[in-house]
Amino acid sequence: MKPIKTILLVVILLTTVIGYANEKVIDLSLKGITILKFSNVKKGHQYKIIDDKGTILFTEKIKRNGTFVKRFDFTALNNGSYILELDKDFEIIITPFIIQSNNVVFLEKNEKVIFKPVVRTENNQLLISHMSLDEQPLKIELYYNGERIFKDQLVGDKILNKIYKLSSQEKGSYYLSMTSGGRSFIKSFELL
Repeated sequence: MKPIKTILLVVILLTTVIGYANEKVIDLSLKGITILKFSNVKKGHQYKIIDDKGTILFTEKIKRNGTFVKRFDFTALNNGSYILELDKDFEIIITPFIIQSNNVVFLEKNEKVIFKPVVRTENNQLLISHMSLDEQPLKIELYYNGERIFKDQLVGDKILNKIYKLSSQEKGSYYLSMTSGGRSFIKSFELL
């Protein structure tokens, strides 16, 4: 009977741990110290702390896959509004917070996710997909060998999809500049 209870306990613990695997944890338990913990991050993901004027106060690239933990002492910052921004492969997670009298309050109910456009090339076709929950248009500019050759704007839905046919004669370096909701996204690719 003991092995069955042990196995059941392990299954329950694993289920609980897996349920929280994608969550961001902000622990304010230590006096003046805030512990940021991001689960399920990859090497190259980046986070930033930005003030209400848009100035980046701190930025760091994550150096390995898994869980990332960082301690901050926000008491040196002035009272005001700030943003914690986690830039991942296909999304940017924005969590606002305020500092009042050396107290940090994260406004997780106001957290926002911005999805990045997804770009693929296949058989001289350029495929662009973008999810914009607030239905922001996606402005597209395509450059070939440093010269803009095409401009377009996708509008009208939460999920925007478009396929563009590229000339099989124009091999070489392409550069795609995309803008949505005040954010710019860059993608370079080669047609061989």
